[in-house]
Amino acid sequence: MNNNLLIISVFCSSLLLLGCVNNAERLGAHVAKLQTEQTYNLNATRDNLGVIPTGSGERMEGAYQVYTGKQDMDLEGTDSQFVEEGQSK
Repeated sequence: MNNNLLIISVFCSSLLLLGCVNNAERLGAHVAKLQTEQTYNLNATRDNLGVIPTGSGERMEGAYQVYTGKQDMDLEGTDSQFVEEGQSK
C-alpha cells in the first residue's frame, strides 16, 4: 500500500511540474522580433514636408496662443505658455 501511494504521489507531482514548463524564447528574442517587424522609411523627411508648417515663430505665435489659451500679457519671465497639468489661471 505504501509503495502504491509513493508511485501515485511521484506521478502526480511530475504531472504538476510538467504543467509549469515554459517554452520561453531566448533572451532578446522579443527585441529582435520588433526590429524585424518595424518599418523604417528612409524617405520620411521628404514625404512629410507638407506636414511642417511654414512661417516664422511670430506668424505661428497666434496659433499657439489660441491652442494654450494664454496671451503675451499672461506670460511673465520664464513662464511657459504650455498648459501644465493641474494649473489653471
